[in-house]
Amino acid sequence: MRNDLKTRGRRGPARRSTCTSNMGGFSLVELMIVVVIIGVLAAVAMVGYRRWIARARVTETVGMLGEMNSKEQTYKMEFGAYLPLRADGSLIQPSPNEGVGAFYPISPGTSTFDSSRTSNDISNPALWPGSWRGIALNPRDTGLYCTYLTNAGGAGQAVPAANTYGLALVGLNTAAPWFYSLAVCNLDGPATYPAGESVFGLSSTSPTLKRWNDGM
Repeated sequence: MRNDLKTRGRRGPARRSTCTSNMGGFSLVELMIVVVIIGVLAAVAMVGYRRWIARARVTETVGMLGEMNSKEQTYKMEFGAYLPLRADGSLIQPSPNEGVGAFYPISPGTSTFDSSRTSNDISNPALWPGSWRGIALNPRDTGLYCTYLTNAGGAGQAVPAANTYGLALVGLNTAAPWFYSLAVCNLDGPATYPAGESVFGLSSTSPTLKRWNDGM
């Protein structure tokens, strides 16, 4: 009997020690699985965030390009011509180029152009290009994440060969006065215009929104 009690006394603590060992902490494999799961969830969240940003920027560009189109048509009804809307103030027709200096409110060639996070203030109309005020442009927001340009030409004036997007939007349909508007958005970090940034456009010859380099 005493021997049995001694044996039980010796075995008891051993069992408790084993249970405690099995319940303590995580194994290396378990920790690796947790890390992988967290990484997958972070990647999915980032993709979802980028898609949400892209939809928001498309909404902005559609609104601004639609506003430009509406005001250009109203202007033509009164003056028989379309009006270039350019940051450099050039009213030459046909508009000579699609250069970075023609876009407002920010040059698409500058290193600070980031449509994902940075809004450019347009709350003060006194700082707008004169043609924006002249055509009574009325943006819905006081800040824009993308940047804009409208080029125009008179009846019979061909789109300049250097205007790549203009040729794609207007083509040879120049018997009547014409215009086309562009929106440029940078959603992918450091990029160069025009190849590395998303470009949206519509024209007087077609109300269909067209896209190039679509990183959205």
